[in-house]
Amino acid sequence: MRKIAVITDSTAVIEKSILENNENLYSIPLHIIFGDKSYRDGIDISVGDFFNRVSNSSSLPTTSQPSVGEVIDLFEELMKKYDHLIYITISSKISGTYQNGLLGKNEVSDRITVFDSLITSVVQKQMVIETLDMINENNGIEDILGNLKRIRTNSNVLLVVNDLKHLNRTGRISFAAASIGNMLKLKPVLEFDNGKIVVRKKIRTVTKAYKHVVEIIKDKDLSSTSKIMIAHADGYESALSLQKELNLLYPNHEITISELSPVISLHTGPNTVGLAWIK
Repeated sequence: MRKIAVITDSTAVIEKSILENNENLYSIPLHIIFGDKSYRDGIDISVGDFFNRVSNSSSLPTTSQPSVGEVIDLFEELMKKYDHLIYITISSKISGTYQNGLLGKNEVSDRITVFDSLITSVVQKQMVIETLDMINENNGIEDILGNLKRIRTNSNVLLVVNDLKHLNRTGRISFAAASIGNMLKLKPVLEFDNGKIVVRKKIRTVTKAYKHVVEIIKDKDLSSTSKIMIAHADGYESALSLQKELNLLYPNHEITISELSPVISLHTGPNTVGLAWIK
């Protein structure tokens, strides 16, 4: 049996228990930089710590992908123990993590598969979990890659943003649009479109925005095997309310709640709630 390791990045927000129970699973953190100090996403700084720092800062931090050197070091170490590595990354359209993964592969070994999830968060996490399951069932690399592509094609994430200020500060929308939007209580609903985060719709009040995303997933006519997941940025109570609504719509599904990573939360701001599904 081939020994295969799975690597992902910190935006997948893999729980400590999952890492501890899968010795062939590894995570590379992205970095959040406040001034001259760098923090490893999810290791040196939590979502709560992140927003406390942001609220007391006059400027937003910046983020950076794992360096090529970090990736090469991990690849070289793991290739001593494994026959093949599968690296599942955040979308290449919003981070250079995938590109640095390819550079690392070219430097180390062709027995490394670097997969662009074209998404992030809970869908990326589900890709990791299903890949681990398939490895345990002795599936080959091609079958595993086929399943990753299936998930990528049949999934999406919707994000309800509570405050337009962060989208303005990170350059996603203009200052004028943010000011007018906040005055009118507009809540943008974002989605992934071919790997990019785009504005799907702007809706008056957060309550109507949540109703809108519930209607969207209702129209997806998900099957009993479909996955439904919620992610939030410092907005657990809002996530819990959305979960209750979805439980009425899909009573036979286990609908999980996870945190968004600080790297993603930087762009969306606090009390952002994401709804994701895989058909």
